[in-house]
Order: sequence, then structure tokens, then C-alpha cells
Amino acid sequence: MTDVRTFRADNMQAALDLVREEMGGEAVILHTRQTTKRRILPWRKPAETVEITAGLGVDVQHRATKTTVGDGVAAASTVGVRPQSITPAKVSGDGVSLDFSRASREIDPPLNDHFDSRAGGAVTRALQPESNPDPTVQFAEKLESIQKMLNELGRSSTLRKADEIPGELFSLYTELIDADVEDDVARNLIGQLKEHASPKQLNDVKAGRNLLTALVESEIRCSDPIMPTPGKQKVVALVGTTGVGKTTTIAKLAANFRLRDGIKMGLVTVDTYRIAAVEQLRTYAEIIDLPMKVVTSPPEMRRALDELAGLDLILIDTAGRSPRDELQIQELKSLLAEANVDEVHLVLSLTSSVRSLLATAEQFGVANATSLILTKLDEAAGLGSLLSLVQRVDLPISYVTTGQDVPDDIEPARASRLARLVLGQDSLFD
Repeated sequence: MTDVRTFRADNMQAALDLVREEMGGEAVILHTRQTTKRRILPWRKPAETVEITAGLGVDVQHRATKTTVGDGVAAASTVGVRPQSITPAKVSGDGVSLDFSRASREIDPPLNDHFDSRAGGAVTRALQPESNPDPTVQFAEKLESIQKMLNELGRSSTLRKADEIPGELFSLYTELIDADVEDDVARNLIGQLKEHASPKQLNDVKAGRNLLTALVESEIRCSDPIMPTPGKQKVVALVGTTGVGKTTTIAKLAANFRLRDGIKMGLVTVDTYRIAAVEQLRTYAEIIDLPMKVVTSPPEMRRALDELAGLDLILIDTAGRSPRDELQIQELKSLLAEANVDEVHLVLSLTSSVRSLLATAEQFGVANATSLILTKLDEAAGLGSLLSLVQRVDLPISYVTTGQDVPDDIEPARASRLARLVLGQDSLFD
């Protein structure tokens, strides 16, 4: 059965990797071309992409030569070249070598008037004898461009081979990728595993998995949970963007501290942008029998804390702020300064992309967060983004939440538990 598909990527190597991943090493490249994609902002330079059309079960022997372009994927030039008219390009660790000794004698005459944008077409067109010197120069430049592209492809292949995943560790690598761990993070972990594991561990899947779990655990830094001290007031604020679960997390913490531990505590909310959030927290406060204050400015914050004097713990629920709104972030900073907070927990939802998580953490840096609370683990497709986050954000994790139920679906962060969750060795609901 014939299977023909088109793949697009930012560069040739990435496109070839897509072909290998989707269609395997028997795929034949039928067509390649460079395209440009317009930006939304008209003054920005158009983005260049590479498009590859590849097929399985396609009979191209009578009209093209096969060229191995890397790791077993074959390319077919479909420009009417006689069989054996061009010796294939060979990609090796030293680069790319081309043999055009026969091509210059055997190219079909009709190619003089038609230039094919594919690599094979470019090569054959560039080698046509021309009477006009200017086109000859142009063709020579095109040939040089192709040579550079193929050399680059050869270098990429060499680098990739140097960074190959050992066969005995490949199953562990795929487990990391399946867990939504970014490729560079997964490769780094496998590299550490290869470096530290003994030959016996490398050949024992269970031993290798245990070592990998230990490596992942070593990457995750956790802080102590909130620990109130009787007779000494502690003020703790939760900050973050809208929709990450701050109010529900506050309710879970308050219910546990009040009902389970008997802590004397109160609530303060500055989330006056969303009336529903204020009413939600007020409902929880009434059920748990907690005093609650609503503030809208720094002076009101100071007054509210004075009225709650004598309590051991104050939890502050802040309004969701856009990380791109500098004015809102500065307003938040002023409120926290007036509250003289002891701890600031930045709440991040693991349903967000790694890029979004990192951007939020950076923008909320002015809030002087002391730790992270990771929410909605139950809604995330995979927990691999947790590793990318902890490697790039220098904050420990204090709590994680695993659902909407108050007060149950929250737990103090433990590196061993999170490592097993990332690797799919534990259930969220154990």
C-alpha cells in the first residue's frame, strides 16, 4: 500500500527526524522545498520552513536515484534523470562527498530549461553546460549552497550519533518522553544514568529504573510545609495568575490547619477583581468558622492584619495577575510589603506549557516568592514539565494539589513521591 505524507519543520534535519519518526527508515523522500510563512506582525521577517514529501511503497526506481540523507532515510530526485546518472551523496562522520563525474555527461537535455527546487533537481540543473556566464555563476552558487546544506546534514548526523541513546537504556528514555519530559532533559538524565551506572545496572532494567528514579529525585528540591508557631503570628500569601487554583488551595490549607491541627487562624482576600472568588472563600470561611477580611489597598491590608492580631496564622488570597501587566505586579508587591509576609507561595498549574510556567515564574520574581505550589496534577497530560520547571526556577516546591476536593486533594511536596509520579510509578490517588 502506498503511503505519501508531507512534513514541515524549521530546518531540514528536524523535517528528516519527523519522517523517520512517523514513517521509519524505509521512507523515500519524493520532494523537498523551502517555504516562507508570513508573520502576524507584517514588519517581522517571514519565518523559513522546510517541507518534505515522503512515501512508503512508492516505486521510484525507474525515474529517480535513491540518496541516503541520514540514518537510513532515502531521498529520491524525481526530475527525469536516467538511472545511475548521478552517484548518490554519501553522508558520513567526516561530512558529505558528492561524485558528479558521470552526472555531467548523462543529464537529460530538457533540464536546460527547467529548474527543479528539489535537492536532486538543483544538483542536476547546476551541472548543465551553459553558454551564458551569468547563469553559470548562479548555478555554481546554487551548487555551493546545496553542498553546504549536505555538509551541515552530515555534521548533524555525526552529533546525533555521538549523543545516541544506548540500546539498553532506550526503554527508559522512551518512558521519560512518554511522561512528557522534554527531549533535552530526558537525554541529560539518560547521559547521567549511563555515566553513573555499572555495567550490571545498565543491563538490568529494574536496577536501571531504580537508578533513574533516584536521579530524578535528586533534581527535585522541596521545602517544608507551612508550620505555624503557637503564640507567634505567621503571614503567608499565595500569588499567581488567574485560574491556577489559588482560592481552592487556600481553602484546602485553611481546612486542614483549622480542623485537623486546631490552629488559630484567619483569612484575608484581595481578589476583588472576581466577586465569585471572594464569595467562594467567604463560604469556606463560614463553614470552617474562620474570620475573614476583604482588602483593596495597602492601608486596608495593614488595618486587616491589626484586627487579626493574636492569631497564629494568616493566609492571604491575592487576585490573579497577568504576568505581562507590570502595573498589576507592582500593585501586588506593594500589598505584600504592607502585609510584611513571612512566606510567598507562587501557585503554578501543571496544565500550562513549560514556556508559560517559566515566563510566569520570571514575571512574578518581584513578589519575592519563597516556594512553589503546583496545582492540577490530575489534569496534566504528563508531569514531565515539573522537571523542566525545577531545573530552571530556583525555588523549592512546598505543596502539590491533585484535584478539587476540599480539604483532601493537597499534600506536602516530597521529592521521592514527585519523582515516582513523574515516572508513572505512583498513582496520584494512592
